[in-house]
Amino acid sequence: MEDVPYGRILREGWLIILIAVLLGGASAYGVAKMLPETYTATSTMLLQVESTQASLFERNEFSLDRIKTYPALVDSPTVIDGVRDDLGLSKDEYSDREIRQMLAADNATDTVLLTVRAEGPTAAMASDMANSAAKNLSKLIRTTENSKTDLRYDVNLDQVIPAVAPASPSSPQVLAITGLGLIAGFAIGAIVAVYRTTTNRRLRTISDVRRASGLPVVGRLPRRSRLPGTQSDVAEEAAYEDAINNLFALAGTDVSRFMLVPVTPGSVDEPILRAFLIACEAAGRRACILDLRSDVKPGAAVRSLAEVLDHVPSGPRPGTRRPPLVSTIYGMTTRIPISTLESEIPAAVTRLGLDFDIVVVVSGPAESKLIEATVATGAGVILSIRHNATTATDLVSIATRLRVMGVHPLGVLMTHAGPRDIGAAAESWRESDRVEIHSVPAPGVVVVELPPQPQLPGEAAAPEAPIDEPAAVGAEATPAADAAPVRDGERHGKR
Repeated sequence: MEDVPYGRILREGWLIILIAVLLGGASAYGVAKMLPETYTATSTMLLQVESTQASLFERNEFSLDRIKTYPALVDSPTVIDGVRDDLGLSKDEYSDREIRQMLAADNATDTVLLTVRAEGPTAAMASDMANSAAKNLSKLIRTTENSKTDLRYDVNLDQVIPAVAPASPSSPQVLAITGLGLIAGFAIGAIVAVYRTTTNRRLRTISDVRRASGLPVVGRLPRRSRLPGTQSDVAEEAAYEDAINNLFALAGTDVSRFMLVPVTPGSVDEPILRAFLIACEAAGRRACILDLRSDVKPGAAVRSLAEVLDHVPSGPRPGTRRPPLVSTIYGMTTRIPISTLESEIPAAVTRLGLDFDIVVVVSGPAESKLIEATVATGAGVILSIRHNATTATDLVSIATRLRVMGVHPLGVLMTHAGPRDIGAAAESWRESDRVEIHSVPAPGVVVVELPPQPQLPGEAAAPEAPIDEPAAVGAEATPAADAAPVRDGERHGKR
């Protein structure tokens, strides 16, 4: 049985619990304030029994027996009518039944004290009713208990503590009702939080990804900050740098081609790709991104993918290593048939690898043939998920499909993470997470390494190309095939 993640429940559901507690307390307070106020006043009476013939013990026993029967007499017609007359109440407004509900009396055990309690809509009415009921009850006891023919006992029920107007209503008890509302809100919020966390299949943590797919997390990229120049920019740069380093740690430093497969739409957008290029430039690497998704509208700075495909030769053509160009993004500015992409993208990836240190291909998970063709060039596959949006079911579905195709993903890239959800991802890696990838050229492209040419006497040495000089991301770049073709003599290392 899986342990209940109490820490995660509290971390993810604290806001739900807080809202439920506040709503429960506010609702209970509102209900308590809507209820009519009731004031309660009490009057205490003492039973005294005098006798010249009975002993003290007999009088005491007589008093204790008699006092037990008096509480019921407060509902007698004599007391009810006396209270109505004393307070000047209308019988139509206050019937006998209503007055009986407002009056009560009780006797404390083994005492000769009788407490008369009265409830009323106002403090003054409650105290007046209690005093009137005590007075009329005293008259009733005096007339019924004392007889002119039997002089053995003289019974008197006297009021010793008159009722006073209460300072606050006895009901509704606002604090108690509000407290119950807070407790009920907390219970409901906790139930909702537990249910939401235990049934939520959305991926939020590294453990969620590992438990769902068994894949390591390459990196966690934060959401773009709306306030430039803040500390979040530093954390964002560190997150992208960590992700790039993790890519080569998992795939090996010889791998320069990667395929990014978004598991769900929205997990990879143009700002993320731009930030990736900037991070590569900061690390001294030139990167090129081919965004093959037809459902994503490219921005104004994205170059047309047709520029790359138009220069891919249909037959074998030797290629040479050229200086790295400016990092850029090629996207689907015009619609290109999927069959064209499947046939030409592998060769384009291989040729762009001559000009760039890193080539990233972004493609949807449904393009199985395109993924297979790109992976055949030695590209490592990275699955991209959106933090707290992509579900475990989606990730498992795509990862399983790739494994059936014989493609073993390097790991998972989590994007749009919160500031508290980013950090070093390599801490959760295992020794078996590394995937061996062997880079192979695409069919139709022959890469020829040129031997060093001897320098003729009197000829100045040719300056080396500034390959390490950084360039602005998104600047105009000439595709690899725009360069002059290699002459036959140069192809064989001759002048």
